[in-house]
Amino acid sequence: MIVLTALSGILGACQPAEAPEPDLPAAVLETALPSPTAILPTGAPTAIEAVSFEATSELPDIDELIYMSQAGDSVEGLAARFGVAPGEIVWLDAPAETTLWDSYPGFIDPSLRLSIPHVLTASSLAARLIPDSEVIFSATAADFDVTAYLAGCGGFLASYQASDFVSAPKSSGEVVQLVGLENSINPRLLLAILEYYSGCVQGELATGVSSDYLMGVDGWQYKGLYNQLVWLVEELTAGYYGWRDGSLTEITLQDGSEVRLEPTLNAGTVAVQYAFAQLYDQASWEQALDPQTGFAALYTELFGDPWQRAEAVEPLLPAGFAQPPMELPFLPGHTWSYTSGPHSAWEQNGAPAALDFTPSSTEVTCAPSYEWVAAAASGEIVRVGEGLIVQDLDGDGSEHTGWVLVYVHVHLDRSDLFQVGTWLEAGQLIGHPSCEGGPSQSTHLHIARKYNGEWMLAGGPEPFNLDGWQAVAGAEPYDGYLVKDGVVIEANDMALRNSYIKKPRPTPKAGQ
Repeated sequence: MIVLTALSGILGACQPAEAPEPDLPAAVLETALPSPTAILPTGAPTAIEAVSFEATSELPDIDELIYMSQAGDSVEGLAARFGVAPGEIVWLDAPAETTLWDSYPGFIDPSLRLSIPHVLTASSLAARLIPDSEVIFSATAADFDVTAYLAGCGGFLASYQASDFVSAPKSSGEVVQLVGLENSINPRLLLAILEYYSGCVQGELATGVSSDYLMGVDGWQYKGLYNQLVWLVEELTAGYYGWRDGSLTEITLQDGSEVRLEPTLNAGTVAVQYAFAQLYDQASWEQALDPQTGFAALYTELFGDPWQRAEAVEPLLPAGFAQPPMELPFLPGHTWSYTSGPHSAWEQNGAPAALDFTPSSTEVTCAPSYEWVAAAASGEIVRVGEGLIVQDLDGDGSEHTGWVLVYVHVHLDRSDLFQVGTWLEAGQLIGHPSCEGGPSQSTHLHIARKYNGEWMLAGGPEPFNLDGWQAVAGAEPYDGYLVKDGVVIEANDMALRNSYIKKPRPTPKAGQ
C-alpha cells in the first residue's frame, strides 16, 4: 500500500473560507465535540492539562469512570466497549428504584451521567475526529454538489470519467454521489479520504497511485473508482455500525498490530479509524489520527468545520425517538416466507438493517411474482431506480431526515405511477417481488430502514417492527427471528413452513 498525506498540497479553488469556531452549549460539547476529557475519574475536576497527541495511551488507575452518554449508545453496546457486564453500568441520576436497563432497553438518551467500572488498562486516545453526521449521509450533505466541488478543485477527479458502467461513462462526481447515496455515507467523507490517500481531489495523483486503484486496494474486482469506493464504504460501515452494536472493540492494523478502541469515541471517529487501519501500519495510522496534523485537519481545510455543521443536525438519534407503526409489506390475509433475518442493507458487507420476504408460493426463480408488494407505511417517494423505491415517511421530501424505507427488488408494472413526489398510503400496492435492482438468486422483497440518514439495525436497539412482529438478529447475517406475543418465526432461505408469516386482515369497525 502507498502511504500518503495530502496536507502539504497546494490548496485549490475548492478550498472554503475558514469557518468560525462554533458556539455550542455545554451539553453539546460534552457529547459531540472532540475532547480528551470525555471520560473522567469520579470526582475529578473538569480541567485537565493539555497532553501531546499519541494514538494510544495508558488509562488512569482508578476504580470508576463517569461517562456522559452519546446518541446511539445502548446498555449492551456500552458494556462491550467498556468491557463490563450490563448490570454494572449505573445511571447516577435515575429516579428512585429505577435502573438504566429498565428505563432504556433500547437506545439510551444522550447526556445521561453513567458510572462504569474501570477495567481497561490501555486504549486509543479519546480524541474525536469527526462527528457522526459527517460520516452518515445526513442533512448536512443534502445540498452538497460533488461535481461542482470537484470542478472547483481542478484536480485529477475533475476530469476523470468512470468507464466501468454499462449504459454510459459517469463522471467522478456522479460516482461519488451514487456510492454515497446507495450506502448512506457522506460524499464529503469519501472525497476527503480519497484526497488524504492519493491526492486526487486537489491535484494530480501522487506518485505510485494508479488511476484504476485510487484507494490502493488491488484485485480485478476492485478496479475502477466505483469499486474502490464500494470497498471504502464497506470498511467505514463496518467500523460505524460495529461500534454502534458493540461487536467492534478493537482493530487490527495492516501490520498486524492490535489496538483496543477507547470506549468513549463516537461512531464516526471509529469508522474512520477502522477504514485507515485497513490501509496503514501503526506509525502511519497514528499520523492519520493526529487531530492537529492528520486527517481531521485536512477535512477541515477541505470543507470547513464539521462540528459546526453537526450542531444543526445532531444528535442523529435524539432522546425518545421510536419507529412509527409499520405493516408487513404485502397484502392482508396473504402468507409469505420470512427468508432472511437482519443482513446488509446495501452492498455485500453493509449495515445489517434489512429483512427479506418471499411469497410462499414462489419457486426458486427470478421471474417477477404475481403477489404484490405493499407500502409498509405512508410516505412520499423520494428516489426511484431499477427495482428500487425509497420512501420518506415524514413527507419533507428528503431522504436524509426522519424515517425512510428502502424497498429493493420491486418490479413496477407501471413505473410512471411511482415517480419522485408520489405519495403512498400504508398498504398501497407498489409492484411485485423480483430479482431486479441488484444481486439476487431468487424472487423476493428486500426492505430496510434509515433514520436521519443512519441505517437502523434491523435487530438492534430499535428493532424492525412490522405489524407487531419484532426482528431479532441471529448469530450470523441472514439468520434471525420475528417474535410477537411469544410466537417465534425463524428466517429460512428455503422458504420452509416454519418461516411462514401471515399478514392480519384489518379489524372491521363497529357497524360494518
